[in-house]
Amino acid sequence: MSTTARQHEPPEPSAAGQPSGACAGPARGAASAPVPDQRARALAAWDAFRALAAAIDPDAPSRLPGWTGRDVVVHLASWPEEPLLARLLDEARGTRPIDADPRDQDTANAALVTAHRDATHGMLLNALDDGRARLDEAFSAAVDEGIGLAPTGSQVGPVPLLTQLGAIAYELAVHAADLVPCGAPPAPAQLTDAGLLALTDTAGALAARHGLTAGAALVVPSGGWSFGAAHGGWTVAPADTAARKAPAVRARSAAVLLDASAGRRAVPALLLARELKLDNIAGLLALAPLLDHVPGLPGGPALKIAAGWLNGVGRALTRLQR
Repeated sequence: MSTTARQHEPPEPSAAGQPSGACAGPARGAASAPVPDQRARALAAWDAFRALAAAIDPDAPSRLPGWTGRDVVVHLASWPEEPLLARLLDEARGTRPIDADPRDQDTANAALVTAHRDATHGMLLNALDDGRARLDEAFSAAVDEGIGLAPTGSQVGPVPLLTQLGAIAYELAVHAADLVPCGAPPAPAQLTDAGLLALTDTAGALAARHGLTAGAALVVPSGGWSFGAAHGGWTVAPADTAARKAPAVRARSAAVLLDASAGRRAVPALLLARELKLDNIAGLLALAPLLDHVPGLPGGPALKIAAGWLNGVGRALTRLQR
């Protein structure tokens, strides 16, 4: 993905290719960008993950304790008993309350892994292909039905449908690294960059939801992304990699940031090793009110993981930064 795009602005509801829906008004981060751009990014990330999954030994242990490569892919693929995108579309259409029948995501994941423990490699790839098709159809519905910015339920409260669709890239990027011990090559840039954008976008959504006026950047050698929240909305833009006064987390690579956010690597150790560096700690502390909402969130999709990253950084701020 290019990191030279202009900052996303609130959409005009009547503009072709722009999202629309019940949330039209304040900026909605990446969801306010032209839908064709969002769709292309999301599908490219999915295709990159599918290519990595095709290279693995599904019976080999993954980076996740107790999980094989098969288990990791099962968790992300599309199965008849796990109609996530169908649920989100129903909520965006208003035909299902967004708080109806909340699920324990960890329990649902464990049930999926158990149900498909004997899936062949070919079955796994077919299920990933089905997931891609459903994701593509969801973007079509967002445009054709004008529901892209309509609210849907997440682990951190209502967010636009398109925010959820974009956040899928985060989980794909994190789990791509989990598959490396199974024979997968390192994730390509289009996957890690899409995951980093999703993480940044979700941090902005969290800040906006809690009424903060704040911003921060996630900076890597290849570029990175920043968010700014104000007046109940948020924007996302390519990071200014040269700026040192703005609140920012700088990392040796996108993989380091993704691992830190997902709890795969400890933030304090990364700070001590200088694999993570923090700019403008006082500005980052403006995000501290979010930390009150992190404990107790169930495990699950990317929208929760961003809060976990903020929590990890917040705990380490005053003790370890030099």
